[in-house]
Amino acid sequence: MLGFLGQFRPAAKKPEEEVEKKGPETQKSANADEFLKSPAAKSFVNKWAGKERDGKPLYKKRGITRLLRTIFPSFDSDKEALLECEELLKMLGGMDKLEGFLAGWKAKSEGLIKGLRSALGGKG
Repeated sequence: MLGFLGQFRPAAKKPEEEVEKKGPETQKSANADEFLKSPAAKSFVNKWAGKERDGKPLYKKRGITRLLRTIFPSFDSDKEALLECEELLKMLGGMDKLEGFLAGWKAKSEGLIKGLRSALGGKG
């Protein structure tokens, strides 16, 4: 009987080992307040609060903090939440290069339309 029960002992230890193997990428704080007090979150807030456009701050610390607090529960780790917030802030600040890409396409399409108009004999 002991031999039968002994074969289940290694299986019982595996979840504990998995918890120990979790690195900083997969750790999640217990709540949003703990997350916001972490060095990674503080560094993130300071980094984004320091960004400027035309000499004016792009974001306020309280706005970045509010975004982090709101986003935090939706993710499985602190790192995932920070990465998603970074992507959102890049988009909101126009730093994701999408605006330049779209502006280039707009210029090309306007040039094509003008070219077609002039080729067809209309106003260019």
